[in-house]
Amino acid sequence: MPKVPDPPGGVRWCTHCEEFIPIPKFPSGTRRYVCRKHMWKASGKHPSKKWMSDPRQRALHQIWGRAYTDARFFEQPRIAITQAEISEILTCSVADGIDKDGVMYRAEGVAIVPADPTKTLSVSNSAVVTTITRRVLMKQWKKTGKEMYCKILQGCHASKQL
Repeated sequence: MPKVPDPPGGVRWCTHCEEFIPIPKFPSGTRRYVCRKHMWKASGKHPSKKWMSDPRQRALHQIWGRAYTDARFFEQPRIAITQAEISEILTCSVADGIDKDGVMYRAEGVAIVPADPTKTLSVSNSAVVTTITRRVLMKQWKKTGKEMYCKILQGCHASKQL
């Protein structure tokens, strides 16, 4: 289908609204003829309801989201770990929050942090800690940097306070 030029005046036709609306109300990137509002209804709202109804998936999303936010705190551009990999790590590491089938279902009290905060969070550079320990680690990173962060993390692993 050939591209149809936008009419003058900075508007575009939305096929769902069936009217011309301002171009900034359309998603950026590839030219589409569905506004952001209807794009969200079609591709964002329903899928998020679906994964939010599954306690396991919701917990994985919360833990991944916390790790993604932490990466910005450590000045990392991204994380190299997926929710599936987080699930594997937690199934191996955490007894509390695992049901009889070995499936993790709770995000409260559990966090994944980088073992070396100067490197990207990945499966090989991750540690499972409590959220309280995570808070302590974040404060120490802000105050003193890598050295004290690593000492506290090693102390947690040595005493099994995860």
